[in-house]
Amino acid sequence: MLDWFSTKDKTRVTISPSIVVFSTAFLGLIYFLFLTRKILILLFLSFILMVALNPAVNRLQKTLRLPRGVSIAIVYVLFFLLIAAVTALVLPPLTSEIVRLIKTIDLPYIQDQLNGFFQFSNMELGTLATQFTSSINFLVSAVTGTVTSIFTFITLLILSFYLMLDRPNLHQKIVWFTDDRKHLSRAEQFVDDLEIQLGGWVRGEIILMTAIALMTYFGLTLLKIPFALPLAILAGFLEILPNLGPFISAIPAVILAYISQGSGLALAVTGLYLVIQQLENSLLVPKIMRVNAHVNPLIAILSILIGLQLYSIVGGLLAIPVYITLRAIYSNWRKYAL
Repeated sequence: MLDWFSTKDKTRVTISPSIVVFSTAFLGLIYFLFLTRKILILLFLSFILMVALNPAVNRLQKTLRLPRGVSIAIVYVLFFLLIAAVTALVLPPLTSEIVRLIKTIDLPYIQDQLNGFFQFSNMELGTLATQFTSSINFLVSAVTGTVTSIFTFITLLILSFYLMLDRPNLHQKIVWFTDDRKHLSRAEQFVDDLEIQLGGWVRGEIILMTAIALMTYFGLTLLKIPFALPLAILAGFLEILPNLGPFISAIPAVILAYISQGSGLALAVTGLYLVIQQLENSLLVPKIMRVNAHVNPLIAILSILIGLQLYSIVGGLLAIPVYITLRAIYSNWRKYAL
């Protein structure tokens, strides 16, 4: 035990060895979590996928009386079939519109640079070697990044599979710390609440993204805006950033409308995006999200900005789920601790 005596205020300060050990262990845990942050993010993504798909697994297991592992496998197959169907439906027109967009772009400076690139007689050998090395490094980085992404995606699916498989007993992992039945009951209630809020938010966002993409596509098509499909997909994808996404997705559409037919069409496109956003705020969000996790718009924007600042794009995308998780933790703590 450490203690010292202060002659100035006549007080004695005592530090217990257990406090020193606990503080050191806590700092070590924080450092360990920092070192393994990428693994923790992957685990959190797996949990999000689990809570999004678990209701379908439960319904399939209850309706057809199948083993849980078989039900999870069927849901996975249906999930991938849905992705494949959407990709087959969207990819061909999307590819053709992107190719058409590239052909319409006139970049004389880049063309001059490309023309000059092939004038080897005016280029030094050192410049050629540097460019070749840069190309090789880029190719290696691209291949490595692709392999890493595929491995990460497979790991995500495997982790989600085992989380869903163990979902009925997930709360019992708290026995590592306590075997009190009261604590087990609270842990079960917390996991259930988190699944309702987080899983509902994920499914609600998917519905909102699809609805916004469809409305944007049909609206831009009626206005005869070029490249309506890529713009609609962009609007649907950015819906994951509430309040910020619609504003960002409107910018390229307005620019294209102004370039193609002038300010009149640009104003019409601006009006279209405003109408879609009003329909979203007044009709879609209350109807879709009323039984799911509700997040205040101001809190959503602040969470996204903090996530972007701390961990760039990944942080921005995970900001709302992290906020919902922290909110569930705080709500359960207030419910049982106060």
